Amino acid sequence: MIRITTIFLCVLLAAAAFGRYRAEVSVRELRQDIKKIEISQVEEVRAIQMLRAEIAYLENPERLAKVANTKTDLRPSTGEQMMNAREFAAAFGGEDYASDEIDSSPSGDVIMHALAMAQVTGAQLD
Repeated sequence: MIRITTIFLCVLLAAAAFGRYRAEVSVRELRQDIKKIEISQVEEVRAIQMLRAEIAYLENPERLAKVANTKTDLRPSTGEQMMNAREFAAAFGGEDYASDEIDSSPSGDVIMHALAMAQVTGAQLD
C-alpha cells in the first residue's frame, strides 16, 4: 500500500512540476510578446510625432509663400482685372441684366456693387 501511495505521489509531483514549467514558459512567452508590442507602440508614437512635425513644416505659411513665389507667377489682383457690376452682369448674366436698374456710372461704392451683384444672382435663381 505504501508503494502505491508513493508512486501516486511521485506521479502527482511530476505532473505538478510539468504544469509549473508550462506555466512559466507561457508567462515568459507572453512577457516577450508584451515587450514587442511596447517597442512597436513606441516606434509608432515616434512615427506619429515625425509625421506631425512634417505636416507642421509643410503647412508653414512662410514656406508655402516661398513655394508659390518660385513655382508660380501669381501676383495680387490689380484694379484692371476687376469687373464692376455692369460688366459682371453682361459677362455672366446675359445682356438682359445689363439694364438701367444697375447704375451705369462706375462708382466706388462697394455696397451698390454688392447690391447689383445680388440682384443679378437673385434673378438667375428664379
